[in-house]
Amino acid sequence: MMIMGGALLLAVVVALMVSMKLAPRKEVGAVVTGTDVLVASKDLLAGETLKEDNVRWENYPDKVVYTGMIKRSDQSDGKKPDAYGKPLKRDVASGEPVTTQAIVDTEGSGNYLAASLGPGMRAIAISVRAETTAGGFVAPGDYVDIILNFQVNLRGDAERFAEDTVQRFASETILSNVHVLAVDQTAKDDKHTAKVGRTVTLEVDKHGAQVLTMAGAMGELTLALRRLGEKDAPEDAPVNITTDVSTSKVIQKIYRDESEGSTKTTSGNVRVYSGGNVSNMPVRETPRAAEN
Repeated sequence: MMIMGGALLLAVVVALMVSMKLAPRKEVGAVVTGTDVLVASKDLLAGETLKEDNVRWENYPDKVVYTGMIKRSDQSDGKKPDAYGKPLKRDVASGEPVTTQAIVDTEGSGNYLAASLGPGMRAIAISVRAETTAGGFVAPGDYVDIILNFQVNLRGDAERFAEDTVQRFASETILSNVHVLAVDQTAKDDKHTAKVGRTVTLEVDKHGAQVLTMAGAMGELTLALRRLGEKDAPEDAPVNITTDVSTSKVIQKIYRDESEGSTKTTSGNVRVYSGGNVSNMPVRETPRAAEN
């Protein structure tokens, strides 16, 4: 009886052990023991803007997470991280965590402007006043036309040929649809209110940078604020030449009267050009002129 009882007990123990081994394990919900951090889903270049399609969330063990990693738990909106829309200071390889040290701080200037420039573009600053910046309403992100107002310096025969076109002053648009990067030291404008700045930073190409530098030495620059979203079309007609003669009806009338008077008078006058000096010299009438 003892032997049979022991054998029965042993059989029961063996059956329980086999049953435990063969029984299917219950599925246990996955437990996240790490931290979701933002990583690059492809190779990113310096100056490139972070977007949803070039980064992803990846779970990292807590022990390898270090300061500077962008964590999902720290974001105000997990679906749209705060880093979206910001440019990179350096290259980030595919699969590499995107850190706060690799992102340009858009609250300041400096590197932000350099990272915001398009390929082949340059940032150049010009001096302005309230009256040359649409009353101070030109703000970062706007697009403007740049008008040069200058004094024409004519010499020799050029003065004679240009007298019906310009007398002393002229104005012309030298650059069109130029992007405003910053006003003074501010590269962001959330409220878009009027601000009287002294310096405006513009985005132009290499040639545009040379044109602005030369134009600043020639005369005064004025920024004409463009309508939001307006673009220049190839078929746009060129702007007419604007000078003191074309602007002033008084000057135009003087030239008309002078022209009409010269055809009516019988006495002869010769205009003499000597360097920068102009003088009228009376001449004796010829018999033919007297008969006429």
